[in-house]
Amino acid sequence: MESPCDYSKLTLPNDRSYVEVAAAYVGEVARKLGFDDEDREDIELAVKEAVSNVVEHAYEPGETATFDVTCERVPLGMQVSVRDMGLPFDPDRIPQCTPQPSTDEKPGSGCGILAMSRVMDEVHFRNLGLEGKEAVLVKYFRNSNLVDHFEACDLGLYPPHETSQPASAEPVELTIRDMIPSEALEVSRCVYRTYGYSHTYEDIYFPERLVRLNASGRLHSAVAVTAKDELAGHCALMKSDPRARVAEIGLGAVKPQFRSQGILNRLTEYLMAAARSEGLTGLFGRAVTNHPYSQKTGHRFGMNDCAMALGLVPQTASFRGITERLSQRETLVFHFKYLVEPPRPVLFPPPHHAEMIGRLYEGLGAVPELRSPAGEGPSLLGGKAVVESAVYGSMGYARIDVKRYGEDVAAEVRAALSQFRLKRIEIIHLYLDLSDALTGVMAKQFEFMGFFFAGILPGILPGDALILQYLNNVPIEYGKIRTASEPAEALLAYIRSVDPNRI
Repeated sequence: MESPCDYSKLTLPNDRSYVEVAAAYVGEVARKLGFDDEDREDIELAVKEAVSNVVEHAYEPGETATFDVTCERVPLGMQVSVRDMGLPFDPDRIPQCTPQPSTDEKPGSGCGILAMSRVMDEVHFRNLGLEGKEAVLVKYFRNSNLVDHFEACDLGLYPPHETSQPASAEPVELTIRDMIPSEALEVSRCVYRTYGYSHTYEDIYFPERLVRLNASGRLHSAVAVTAKDELAGHCALMKSDPRARVAEIGLGAVKPQFRSQGILNRLTEYLMAAARSEGLTGLFGRAVTNHPYSQKTGHRFGMNDCAMALGLVPQTASFRGITERLSQRETLVFHFKYLVEPPRPVLFPPPHHAEMIGRLYEGLGAVPELRSPAGEGPSLLGGKAVVESAVYGSMGYARIDVKRYGEDVAAEVRAALSQFRLKRIEIIHLYLDLSDALTGVMAKQFEFMGFFFAGILPGILPGDALILQYLNNVPIEYGKIRTASEPAEALLAYIRSVDPNRI
């Protein structure tokens, strides 16, 4: 049964004077749900056409009857139904619309339906047998936030999940498959109720964006659903570009009543198989360090630690799978898995980090050729640098990518760093391409600015990335960072040894 805040109904007589009443009612509901003036005008126009069809054609002349107009919030938008008990109707036998050249002449048959189709996202006609028939009109929101869909409804967070909670005695039969567009809103809601507004992937809170990102190939969402099509959990592959050969696996969320049934494991297996079928060369994930469970999950699927981002997640983040509040900004471990035979790339690490970088690649099962950079640096630089940056405001995080080295590369990076410091961005990362010989030469200059080693991430740039990190007045207590593997422990110790904030 529909929730009262999702569904309403108005019963009207089959009198043409009530056409405007029906449109006004639907328009006000659309306003309440958050549609703007332009969309409301479209919805009202379509409703006028649908109601006019009922009043003029559904009943015998002089017959007194009523019809219902219902409004319902649906995933991604609003659905309006105009239902009557009048004469049967076969939409397949409607003639093609033949608009008249003169506006003084009445449009040809079928033009009302064409008008509805032009202003609504979906238009359907249903014969309901003994229950009559209905016209169904659907309008989608345009780039609305999750809360816009539920401003009048309950959207509380799930209660914290105690790790000691026993597994469900009654396993639920679940199907793992790709998400369909109508499920995007429930995915957003599930993630919101799990993490609040603290998830680092901001698009997860915009159902329309999830639909578009899946259609574009930048996102591949998988869901676990029950036999009654109730969404139980979600996980996804995320790519910076549809053509990228490496993807991040994440956005995992499971409803409390379905936890302890291995849903995230099954979703991960499904997505790994999908990644292989898409021809991806590798996957990476990010695991929290205030508890070891998510790290161990990655290790279980053959992912190995390769970087550690200190304080990447704000202290205000809500992790509903743990009971304690964060005592500092949360550090994430990056782990990676090759889906194909590890390549043997030629890399140019900074000499003072070459040994650690070699150990990280060994942990990933790869044996790259590590070369010493030639020259003194400035003599190799020429032309103008290409430096791109992005800010993730809700995280207090920014990322700088050196796309091309040039004579002004140090000045460009310094300028970006200064801008982010003034804006009080707390965590700043610098991504450098290890396949470029100048990375091995220039890293030391960036470290003079306050950047320091974080690790590596294969395939995320045209080549593999060397990640340097910068803490903008962010205190980190290393003793509070919990690791779940010896390589992660060794990496943390190494990062601590080169952290200029401690030296």
